[in-house]
Amino acid sequence: MLLTLSGAAMTVESIGNHLLFRTYGLDLGIYAQTAYDFGHLRVNDGTFYQWEPYSQLADHFDLLLALLGPLTWIVRADWLLLVVQLLAVLSGASGLYLLTRDVTSSERTSILAMLMMLCQFGVWHALGYDYHSNVVAACQLPWLLLFLRRRRLGAATAVLVLMAVSKETVALWLCFVLVALLWDYRRERRVRRWLVAATAATAAYFIAATQVVMPALGDRASTGFWRYSWMGATTGEVARWMATHPVEVLRDMFTDFTPAADSGRLKMEFFVCALTSGVLFCLARPNYLLMLVPPVAMKMLSSDVTSFWGIAYHYNIEVCMVGCCAAVAVLARPQLQSRNLRTGIMAAATILALTTTLYTIGKPLTPIRKANVNILEGGHYRQGDFDVATVRQALSMIPDDASVCAVTPFTPHLAARDSAYIFPMGLAHDTEYWLVLKDHWCYYEGERETAASMIADTAAYHTLLTDGTVYLLKKTAK
Repeated sequence: MLLTLSGAAMTVESIGNHLLFRTYGLDLGIYAQTAYDFGHLRVNDGTFYQWEPYSQLADHFDLLLALLGPLTWIVRADWLLLVVQLLAVLSGASGLYLLTRDVTSSERTSILAMLMMLCQFGVWHALGYDYHSNVVAACQLPWLLLFLRRRRLGAATAVLVLMAVSKETVALWLCFVLVALLWDYRRERRVRRWLVAATAATAAYFIAATQVVMPALGDRASTGFWRYSWMGATTGEVARWMATHPVEVLRDMFTDFTPAADSGRLKMEFFVCALTSGVLFCLARPNYLLMLVPPVAMKMLSSDVTSFWGIAYHYNIEVCMVGCCAAVAVLARPQLQSRNLRTGIMAAATILALTTTLYTIGKPLTPIRKANVNILEGGHYRQGDFDVATVRQALSMIPDDASVCAVTPFTPHLAARDSAYIFPMGLAHDTEYWLVLKDHWCYYEGERETAASMIADTAAYHTLLTDGTVYLLKKTAK
């Protein structure tokens, strides 16, 4: 019942956003097109959102999209990814329930643990902003811990591989997770040897992906690397800088190191919310603190202040999952054998997590798109920037095999085709259909002016449908 109700609420959030065109070309659109391309035995060339071809695998080495690719023949890619992400969250909650039941033998405590995960702010904000494979991967952490606890090393290996291939950054995170678990299994030779081998294999995969494969696929660093370029020009230089400047790294994790003044409050907000969402339990299980190093460092050492430092988007999911698992690990301590005490601790943790989430979807310090994440307010259920019915009518008029360029809120619905582009990237191609907005922010600089000139150019573009804001244009045949 709890999973059903939570799943329904999460569907209202995630699928509701998609139906009202609050998912975007970056990121759902590009991931949907990448999965579609994999399903059609192609590697996405990045022209969906860039002027020059560039392998999407060189940006993020995400092989989970390749595994999902064949399913795009059955389910349209954008819907497929959103459903997979929802199921992954519910799967993670089920895994945490089973893990807690193994530890406590208490049904009530196990249900509370599951509820604690479903209430996490990292989960709700991740579901409110498109699709990301690291969300799918992070939510499987309870299953990895459960299979290790049950000494089912084959199943643990399968979960580990699924998580590692989802994104290169997840592979790095897993190295720290596995090393942290060595302390828990230090007296069990079989599991200890598996952890050592798994750490070595995951580290080798991460190094091969980031230092060999990704550079071979593209002649520049990941499009997200600029966030860390203040430490060096390459990933190797960044790693060396961090290794040789540990004091500065530790300082910068907690302070504002950018020219933008008064941004450190976003970091403080994140740390407080993380502590009240389960990370506080890591203080009682210090080895779990090691699991937090990669996700927290990637957040706090980024120069992208607004997106990374605070509580928004999908960048908090790993931290919240570690907090949930640390809470269960604390309940396994011999000093906490009282069933009522365990239930009370988990109940308090759940209430704290829920309170934190309600704060983060209300009026946090971090700028958020409130309509995306707050299903308790009416703004989530309406689109105020354009008429949804007009957009749906326009989408129905575009043939499935036509090349199309659209502004970013519409591209996820059009990405599962051979030729689709975020406006105005279609100008570099012989694009037939154009779905644009007049006098509206889109994505790239100068889009308003470009859209206005295309709408006015009746010789080159024929208007098939418009309500004065939404314009469906068709390129005039030469």
